[in-house]
Amino acid sequence: MKKTIIFLLVVMLLPIARAQSEVISIYAGETKTINYTLINMANQVQTYNVYLSGPTAYFAERKVLIDVYPKLIELAPNQSAKITLYIFASKEAREISPNLFTLTIASETQKMEKSLIVSVLRKYPVYISSVNLSKYSILPLESIRITVAIQNTKNEITPNYKLIFLILKNGKEVFRKEVITDFIEANSKLEASQEFFAEKYQEAGIYDVLIRLEDLRGQYIDDVKTKFEVKAIVKLPKDYTQKEVKYSFLSAKVAVKVRNEGNVISEPFYVEERLPIFMKDFIKAYTPYAEEKLEVGIVVYRWLVKPLAPGESVVIEYEISLWQTWLGIIIIILVVLFFFRKGFQPALIKTIKEQDGKIKVYIKLKNRSKSIMKHIEVNEEVLPMLKVESNIGLEFEEKKVGKKRYLVWKINELKPDEEAVMGYVAVPLVEIVSLELPETQVTYADEKGRKRKLE
Repeated sequence: MKKTIIFLLVVMLLPIARAQSEVISIYAGETKTINYTLINMANQVQTYNVYLSGPTAYFAERKVLIDVYPKLIELAPNQSAKITLYIFASKEAREISPNLFTLTIASETQKMEKSLIVSVLRKYPVYISSVNLSKYSILPLESIRITVAIQNTKNEITPNYKLIFLILKNGKEVFRKEVITDFIEANSKLEASQEFFAEKYQEAGIYDVLIRLEDLRGQYIDDVKTKFEVKAIVKLPKDYTQKEVKYSFLSAKVAVKVRNEGNVISEPFYVEERLPIFMKDFIKAYTPYAEEKLEVGIVVYRWLVKPLAPGESVVIEYEISLWQTWLGIIIIILVVLFFFRKGFQPALIKTIKEQDGKIKVYIKLKNRSKSIMKHIEVNEEVLPMLKVESNIGLEFEEKKVGKKRYLVWKINELKPDEEAVMGYVAVPLVEIVSLELPETQVTYADEKGRKRKLE
């Protein structure tokens, strides 16, 4: 973002003049230019030296450049010139509290000083620091891995963010994947990656890769771009297959018509049919297939088609028995309903990290249900060989039940899709070879006031 501000400076006949102080704030990723107009009101030609004094080196260390141009100006009486102050804050810039700079315009007989109070702000503590591709040129049926690094500039843990991987061909979206990041440790990086697989008939050409970083409300934070190429290979025309399916209650008859729409004899090629793997035993091929192979979750049948003259066609026919299919579909629906219901229940994620001889336990509770969770109580049993030093996130209460110690977090309510992050830092009192913490217990009340326990 580039901002330009124009001010007027009039050089009077006073030996030293001081202009009113100016407060300037700039955000990381912005470029700001401030223009001052200098007018020589003296009755003789004046040569002015223009310079900026202040902590420019300190700002440069924190990825912020500040300078003034031109450095030398010669003006006749009543003549004017423009002086420009440039401030460039890269997206990597750290926050800087207000610092004093002095803009000085001086000739042999006159001197004017203007105080500039400059500060640097960040809208978000994170930015995308790099993007790398495993390859920059691939063939169909090959894959490419996109790896992105996110930098946290603050001295504290960040919340979760949304990372969107987009691949476009001629402005049309061909791949999209959204990832919710884990929290990022203070002044640390987090890497995330996705894989793009080029299909057999993937269009050749240059593909644009756009990585977009947003907060969980969908507000833009940062983006980076790069490119890769899918190379061209010689292949049959795409529009040579016509498929017709005739259904009855107990079966489906499939006819695939292959026609050479070109004007030369085609090379031998294969026609593929990919079916769910549970249909493997229910198919009857009226046209013998050349190959049958199993892939993840599917069965692939391949028919070899001999060279075809222009306009010549061949028909491949097979039949699928459907009563077993209907049974399989019912089972799949039941399984999907089960996991769909499971996916809308509150979720608890516990992460354990060992760092500098200390054990950090992170607990994230997310309300994935469609109702409000109230009067939430999270109970974490502390092993006798651990000494708790401090909390992470929400404050906890300690209680004892018999010889057991517990950390208790109490949360008033969580609305749908809201989450709470908590945890603690502990020091082992003895050497621990393998650490296995007890299961965290969560109780809460639903909107009707019924007591529930997170399974």
